[in-house]
Amino acid sequence: MFYILSKSIGYFLTPAGWLLGTLVGAWLLPRYRRRLVGTSLLLFCVLGNSYLVYNQLAPRWEVGPIQPVPQPVEGSPTVAVVLTGGMINTKLTVTPARPLLGQQADRLAQALYLYKTGRVQKILISGGESGLFFYGTGAVQEGRAAMQFLHLAGVPTRDLLWETRSRNTQENALFSARLLRQHYKTGQCVVVTSAFHMRRALACFAREGITATPFAGAYMQQPGQLVLADVLVPHEQAFADAMHLLKEWVGYVTYAAMGYV
Repeated sequence: MFYILSKSIGYFLTPAGWLLGTLVGAWLLPRYRRRLVGTSLLLFCVLGNSYLVYNQLAPRWEVGPIQPVPQPVEGSPTVAVVLTGGMINTKLTVTPARPLLGQQADRLAQALYLYKTGRVQKILISGGESGLFFYGTGAVQEGRAAMQFLHLAGVPTRDLLWETRSRNTQENALFSARLLRQHYKTGQCVVVTSAFHMRRALACFAREGITATPFAGAYMQQPGQLVLADVLVPHEQAFADAMHLLKEWVGYVTYAAMGYV
């Protein structure tokens, strides 16, 4: 039940959900129309503020860009666990058949970097079917395509493993922990995911007794000089990224309440 609620109701706890709610409210409640439309404009202007999102919010939440180097463990391989979610474009079928990378594909790039530089010896892709009819089978297709991409990039099949049962971050940690212990005889790993998602992922792995080293990618933060246009002009990409951040904050608080972290 928690999984179904988190995937369906969670949308309305995001900026896009708030914007939709205020606009629908303005349509249904003429008495409050001006106030609700004004709230919609304020939401878009504030959450579409590039300086606020990329220079203030993201750096305070994402794990730092200075990453610890994973250290080898004697007697067992070092495993990178890559969490699926937006890495592959599963909506379009192309010819010849090949993986199309998505917005969060830097997760695969970071895993490939770790493998090619010898910092890890195995890669575990964690992500299975959503189990909800309105989400389709994209998660399964993403895991399969991620395996195909890494194999094409030179990672042999013997060094790849795919965990197909997980549907969310808590299950990523749960089922990956079992595979780490069963297949690799280890309670350690390198977690590879997007920087905004790393805090929740690490907390879930710790809850399963796994010592996880973070190695993040797909950073949002853009430190630099203040640009007046970024403050005054709302940007649609900033609004979309603010949605990811706020949804992640809600997810972390919800996981804490459920005892998952």
